[in-house]
Amino acid sequence: MLPNVVIAGAQKSGTTSLFHWLADHPDVCGSNVKEARYLMDPDTFFFKKASNFRDHGFEGYEAYFRHCEGSSPTVVLEGTPTYLYQRTAPEVLSQLDPVPDVIFVFRNPSERAYSHFRYFKDTKARIARGVSFRQFVTLALEEDPLLTKMTTEGASRIIANSRYADYVPLWFERFPRDRLHFLLFEDMTRDQRSFVKGIAERVGLRADFFETYEFKKWNESFRIKHPRVHGIRRELGRHLPASVRDRLKTATAPAYARLNVETGGSRRTQDELDVIGELDEYFEPLNERLAELTDLDLTAWRERRASPAKPDPSPA
Repeated sequence: MLPNVVIAGAQKSGTTSLFHWLADHPDVCGSNVKEARYLMDPDTFFFKKASNFRDHGFEGYEAYFRHCEGSSPTVVLEGTPTYLYQRTAPEVLSQLDPVPDVIFVFRNPSERAYSHFRYFKDTKARIARGVSFRQFVTLALEEDPLLTKMTTEGASRIIANSRYADYVPLWFERFPRDRLHFLLFEDMTRDQRSFVKGIAERVGLRADFFETYEFKKWNESFRIKHPRVHGIRRELGRHLPASVRDRLKTATAPAYARLNVETGGSRRTQDELDVIGELDEYFEPLNERLAELTDLDLTAWRERRASPAKPDPSPA
């Protein structure tokens, strides 16, 4: 059994929440992990040597959905938002019979870039604490090799991964237009219920399930207090079997959160808001191209740019 609905993008655009909301539907069977990352290109940061299409083919992909066999779900669901940027994913998914519905959720690109920056810096501790958003963006736009020394590869592509229009054409080459669904993060946050009911109707699910559904947020960002402690914990986890690592992570999560996690997010400075505004100008022609390709109404992005935000107040 293989997926007939795939959430393929974009990162930091609510895809984790969307996956869990849809997977809660009684007629949906989700993959045994939210992000299988099975269809990644071999030359990318998130390519998994132990589990990938290049080495294990369709049989290895089916392992993520073996628990769905015998239940006859209407939708078999997978969600890996980095598929948007891959060559392997559209090539493989377009070969499935039936051809799956592929869902993309796009967030205002400058806001998405900032959110992803904070996620890698505060939550993942993969960007040095002293690196400012302006410094990061400057290095990224100039493709300065120094950036790869300050971050992981996944983090260094934060700006590039907001250039949605660069990646959509490859999906059009492989898929019938009616199988590609382009949606906006801003519509999701404004009215979660209507948003998810609309997706349900597109993929053949009973939308009335979501009439009384309680929408929970998933994968919210937080700030690591002591990056060195976080790095040691992550490094130790790499040397443990996955099953042992997952059980240990679950068992120690409450204590670790008290020790090394600070919730509430980071306050935006005026300089960060200025950089976001500069990115709005950088992304404007790309957004226009995205609208032409997908027929998306990007009014919400233009309106946000016309009403610049103010810096968060200092804590009392």
